[in-house]
Amino acid sequence: MGIKVTCVSCHSTFVVKDDFGGKRGKCPKCRAVVDVPLAAAVDSAPGLAAQAAETMAAQPLNKESKQNAKQKPAARPAAERSEAELVRMILAAFDGEVPRVRTALGYRLGIVLVTFALLLLPVVYLLLIGGVGYLVYWHATHNLTSIASLHNLWALLFGYGGPLVAGVVLIFFMIKPLFAPLPRLSAEYVLEGGQETILFAFVGRIARAVGAPEPQRIVVNCAVNASAGLGRGLGGLFGNQLVLTLGLPLIAGLSARQLAGVLAHELGHFAQGAGMRFSYFVRSINHWFVRVVYERDGWDESLVRGCEESGRLAPILFLAMFCIWLTRWVLWILMVIGHVLSCFLSRQMEYDADRYMARLAGSEAFEEIARRLALWEVSSQATFSQAGQWWIKDRYPDDLPTLIVTNAEKIPKKLQRQIQKSLNKSRTGIFDSHPCLKDRIANVGREAADGVFRFEEPATLLLRNYPKLARQASLKVYQAVFGRRVKRDKLVAVADLEDSA
Repeated sequence: MGIKVTCVSCHSTFVVKDDFGGKRGKCPKCRAVVDVPLAAAVDSAPGLAAQAAETMAAQPLNKESKQNAKQKPAARPAAERSEAELVRMILAAFDGEVPRVRTALGYRLGIVLVTFALLLLPVVYLLLIGGVGYLVYWHATHNLTSIASLHNLWALLFGYGGPLVAGVVLIFFMIKPLFAPLPRLSAEYVLEGGQETILFAFVGRIARAVGAPEPQRIVVNCAVNASAGLGRGLGGLFGNQLVLTLGLPLIAGLSARQLAGVLAHELGHFAQGAGMRFSYFVRSINHWFVRVVYERDGWDESLVRGCEESGRLAPILFLAMFCIWLTRWVLWILMVIGHVLSCFLSRQMEYDADRYMARLAGSEAFEEIARRLALWEVSSQATFSQAGQWWIKDRYPDDLPTLIVTNAEKIPKKLQRQIQKSLNKSRTGIFDSHPCLKDRIANVGREAADGVFRFEEPATLLLRNYPKLARQASLKVYQAVFGRRVKRDKLVAVADLEDSA
């Protein structure tokens, strides 16, 4: 007979062989991953179907059962329902709110102490700038007479002018990071609430369940990750301008319940207003130090070229570069100190967020999701390693998130066991922003929570048109990597790309 399957992405219907019951495959139309229902496979097996029929026949229906059989028609698959019906189904799957996670007094004091310590680091940096400025001023006002008394032009030029020029250049390069604009992210796609009503209703309900502010914006990308953060500037610090970033591989491969757990984790970071603002301070300061130490711009490149081309002025510029290197080395030490402190705070926040995840989606879901994401991360790296071939052929997969998920299934079993073994052996270090999996599982296990949300349909149901959005997000990634030369007509179906390999 075969099993009738409805694709949750493009809503097309097709028939597969009975042997595929309970397995996963690709839709022949849009290439999205679909689950073949087990129930259909059972019904198609003559022996099991006959046994089930005999069991049901042996149990007479009471009056109420007969009435229900007449009055209640068979429920339609979720994929065939309208957006309004899906929203009602999803919201009805929430059984109450998540109990608030209580943070220990020691953790709250730790937040204050870590924030205070990190605030001191920029003060140290400003004092360093002031110290350099004072030394330049002292040199300019005290050494001119003594050097001029030598009546030597080169001594005046290099002994007095050299340190003066190098000091001014050093102060400029130390002040420059304070005003440098943040780099713009270009590999993300902003969703419109009026178009993605199901997803926005879903996310908003999770936010209310965990007691967090509802995200004002939702952006998607092709990363195997999800995150939530406050908006930039004072508006983000003193307001509730929460921005949710969602990796489409999570939607492509997780169920709605599993995705709800991931989002409960991310939004759980912001369930406590004071904690999220302290963490905003911590992350902003730490990120700023990383930029100061490692980020280079056109001014840095001009200084390097000046050292190579300036001839007699090269020694002065080399002196300036040496001083800049020395200050960045000092800042690197401050950055490491800040990183250790922020990692301590981040680990404590992860423990709290994991408990929100367990209380919403159930404790047993955590380990499965964590191990699956670890495989997808490996698959993502392996998938992007093929980007050079895409560029050479000028042909790019139109559904990068689904490709990452399906490639994870192709990872050899031996390698999968090695990945899981590595996860089991990992230990939490002082430079780790996240606890190891073993510690996180133990933390979640103490919750023993059943969860308040049960909706096992694929997460792709939350999007109005997953294949279209996947193409748009994939194109954003290719343009960010290869430039605007990548056009929409260069995108090809994943199956066609594999066939031509």
